[in-house]
Amino acid sequence: MFDRLFVHTPYHFLKDSLDETLVNLVKFKLAPEIYFSALNLEELALDRRPLEQAAARLAEQGLPCSFHGPFLDLSPAGYDPRIVAVTRERFQALFALARICKPEVIVLHSGYERWRFNLNINLWLEQSLAFWRPLLSQVEDLGTVLAIENIFETTPGGLRMLFDEIASPVFGGCFDIGHWHLFGEMDLSEWLGLLKKHIIAFHLHDNRGRFDDHMVPGDGLINFAALKSLARSHNIKALVHTFELHQRSQLQRGVEWFKNNNLWVSTTDGI
Repeated sequence: MFDRLFVHTPYHFLKDSLDETLVNLVKFKLAPEIYFSALNLEELALDRRPLEQAAARLAEQGLPCSFHGPFLDLSPAGYDPRIVAVTRERFQALFALARICKPEVIVLHSGYERWRFNLNINLWLEQSLAFWRPLLSQVEDLGTVLAIENIFETTPGGLRMLFDEIASPVFGGCFDIGHWHLFGEMDLSEWLGLLKKHIIAFHLHDNRGRFDDHMVPGDGLINFAALKSLARSHNIKALVHTFELHQRSQLQRGVEWFKNNNLWVSTTDGI
């Protein structure tokens, strides 16, 4: 299915245990998807040296990276202009860090929650377009792409409208199969079929349909064989596939699962 596997890597792993983190990345031939919280951005506004050191070490090992931005309390399509301004400020701070690390993809959240928007997808879409369009020139300048991730969406219709309206090669979707399994009310084949030309990243993790557990695939109820087959039949060519694991003790077992199930064909030459 793919020849590179990224892995969820909170920024503090690079800051506080860089050597150990690099050992595991190199050992398992993984690339980091670096997650930055809002508090991380506050810290890095004062001192970027730890990230600069990590970026240099990643480059020494020939490891690419992707970014995952903050999302708690943020709202790209918010009602309150001050909340929207803070959201924009956080994302632009992330873009500044992208100049250091040169991520292949930056994953951000859509902010759509149907009850908060009173089921008014058009209101969300209008405000989303006003938010994202002015940022695209910065993204192009960085040489990266934005991937907007599904969270609480029950169908991908709003995301499809957003991607079609933006119509930019630097703006697309991150399909999170764990979130689809929790909140989606549409068949996987139809969902992927609607978004296929826009999907530029995958988030891969499992759950049992009740909580966002971020398990090793195979430990929950998601049919990853179906995902593999449908991605092939829809000819989806994502740039980044991220194993979004939250239980670090399960990393080796998860890597083995991807290999044993022929979802990841790693090379002996590394990433």
